[in-house]
Amino acid sequence: MLEQDLRGFKCPQQFIQFKLALREAVDTAQTIKFTFLAQQSTRDIERFLQKNHYPYKLEQQHGLLIVELNRV
Repeated sequence: MLEQDLRGFKCPQQFIQFKLALREAVDTAQTIKFTFLAQQSTRDIERFLQKNHYPYKLEQQHGLLIVELNRV
């Protein structure tokens, strides 16, 4: 499983880093987990995942927001 910590990025760089890591996960057929600060907006990322039919789960724990793609 790949992991990408996006806590240090703000939009639009956050979305760019998300797409680069997602591409790597797809190219290597791995699942991937993204970590955000709870106050960071993931609206654009969720919209992108839904539009492109990526199965994912979203959970909040210890002030973090975790988006895990189940299968890419």
